[in-house]
Amino acid sequence: MDLVEGSSVVITGAASGIGEGLARECVNRGLRVALADVEKAPLDALVDQLLAAGGTVTAGVVDVSDGAAVSAFAASVEAEFGCVDMVVANAGVIGPRRPLWEQSAQDWEWIIGVNLLGVSNTWAPFLPTMVKRGTGHLVATSSIAGLAPAMSGNAPYATTKHGIVGMAEVLRMDLAEVAPDIGVTVLFPGPVRTRIREAVRNRPDSLGGPDGVAAFSSDPQFDVESIEPRDVALHLLAALARGDRYVMPNSEYVESTATHLVEVAEGLRTSNTADPTR
Repeated sequence: MDLVEGSSVVITGAASGIGEGLARECVNRGLRVALADVEKAPLDALVDQLLAAGGTVTAGVVDVSDGAAVSAFAASVEAEFGCVDMVVANAGVIGPRRPLWEQSAQDWEWIIGVNLLGVSNTWAPFLPTMVKRGTGHLVATSSIAGLAPAMSGNAPYATTKHGIVGMAEVLRMDLAEVAPDIGVTVLFPGPVRTRIREAVRNRPDSLGGPDGVAAFSSDPQFDVESIEPRDVALHLLAALARGDRYVMPNSEYVESTATHLVEVAEGLRTSNTADPTR
């Protein structure tokens, strides 16, 4: 994806973390940005800062699990920017660390709504004009957990992050038939210095509300080895310039993830060649 000065980028989950880092870097490069987030105060603060820096910015308070709200946001963005050049479905949440049998139906509904449906809700309303034009790029933030989960206790999160990979693969097939020049890239960050472990602060009351568990706990190494959101933004933009389909900015996780995928493939081959009668 060749993003030049004046290109337009949509980013969800833009008020903090990876989304904020990407928004700042896009403005630094002269790109126009449309930002969406569920938290109004930090979103407004970011918009003010980017405007003060000379950026071209529009924004909306949007819950990506609400398809109608995202569609309305998309319509307002296209009315202002026209057909956008790139859409980054970045909004994501994670719940308290619990074994699967302690995850409630509301836990699943909340995390699936934001992490998985939020991606399709974000991509879908922008795609018709992209397909008509024949160019553009779509990005979704998955996780290393979407390829090789590294710890117990986050089944809903890992499930949604795996699901993003499948969604992207099928979308590429869909686009190959009608608009093959539209690209799809999946971002697989490892530990990043964000507030995602405090995501329960935004859990809606209809799905249980903030439940008092402050952070998704993990091993200390995930704090020590965390990278900055700007690093993720730089890796992503460089990968898009190369035309990469997959981006893993935490380089120390690449080999362990690749090894896991090789083990999966070897397991399939072994199972397929085994005698089914024994």
